[in-house]
Amino acid sequence: MNVLLVFLGGGLGSIARLGLSTLVQNLATKTALHRFPFGILTCNLIGCFLTGCLFGYFAHKTAPPWVFPLLATGFLGGFTTFSTFAKDCHILWNSQLTGQLMIQIALSLLLGLLAVSLGIKLTHPSTH
Repeated sequence: MNVLLVFLGGGLGSIARLGLSTLVQNLATKTALHRFPFGILTCNLIGCFLTGCLFGYFAHKTAPPWVFPLLATGFLGGFTTFSTFAKDCHILWNSQLTGQLMIQIALSLLLGLLAVSLGIKLTHPSTH
């Protein structure tokens, strides 16, 4: 059953990532930073926040057995992507956009950690 939940969640998360990242990146094409991968950065940061919310909410509760396979591994696993982040970094590196590469890495790591922490703080009962 878990395999089906991961399959369903992963498919839906991947479709959501495609839609949101395409929308955000299309908006960015009208700016001077059109080569910066805002679309994937946005998806990864939202995914980090939602992961924090999910794990914070269930920190002291028993989650129904479908929650983590469907939502964490499935949907959020499909919605976020390390491989596309790495590909985007490679493109920036090969394009000699070293400054944008460093910003991409720093924003992804630092804001990702902050997003997870914020999600946990907003949903974990002992942090209110």
